[in-house]
Amino acid sequence: MKFGIFYELQLPRPWGEDDERSLYQNALDQIELADRLGYDHAWEVEHHFLEEYSHSPAPEVFLGAASQRPVAASFPSACLVRES
Repeated sequence: MKFGIFYELQLPRPWGEDDERSLYQNALDQIELADRLGYDHAWEVEHHFLEEYSHSPAPEVFLGAASQRPVAASFPSACLVRES
């Protein structure tokens, strides 16, 4: 059995000046911890126009940043939607 973590990066209001950066930094730190604990995957959703629900308009960028950390976990994508 394989285990993974799943991110939606929720950030409720009120927003401070550095809150979004901290949200991403904490999620990247959690991916490193999950890797050390033996987790196999890290997933990130893509949402647009959902201000408090999910701050993740470009999961490929977030997962690209995660891939630059010293982790063995994989970063699969459940679905990529192409615009026509």
